[in-house]
Amino acid sequence: IGPMDTFPSTPPVVVITAVGRDKPGIIAALARAVLDLGGNLDDATMTRLHGAFATMVVARLPMGKTEADARAALAPVAEEMGLTVTVQSVPDAHSETPPDTLLTVYGADKPGIVHAVASLLAARGINITDMDTRLAGTAESPVYVMLLEAVAGDLDLTDDLAGLRRELGVDISARLLDTEAL
Repeated sequence: IGPMDTFPSTPPVVVITAVGRDKPGIIAALARAVLDLGGNLDDATMTRLHGAFATMVVARLPMGKTEADARAALAPVAEEMGLTVTVQSVPDAHSETPPDTLLTVYGADKPGIVHAVASLLAARGINITDMDTRLAGTAESPVYVMLLEAVAGDLDLTDDLAGLRRELGVDISARLLDTEAL
């Protein structure tokens, strides 16, 4: 093993996931554990779903620190906050192609909306990079709302979206994202 094999030239990158009952202080505690380890948070998504807290955070660890070090640093937070925490090493993919398309879907809630939209995009080779869904409206008249960011390139989705609009009975549209705003 040569010196380059022993010491990587870029800091290790991990994805930290945490799930548990929502309460104040979770984000602060997770961020503090990473900071105390000497790490830095890159991308993060955090949300509350039916009273449960869920997050995925990409953290860049300092040279010499490992996935196991991050796991050990986060164990007390998991215990204190009642979270299930996982840590997984991932390649540094900061230079991946950013999303360029925003799809919005609105319509009466019914099974199969996510599957139909995601399947269409997958069949066209379009990568979904972010998805957010919500049930809006009232209990008597629920409205399903879905926002998707995707890497579609120069694919024309006009006909595909018109077909989904008819099949699902929803409003669906796509527009280009201003990557500078992301």
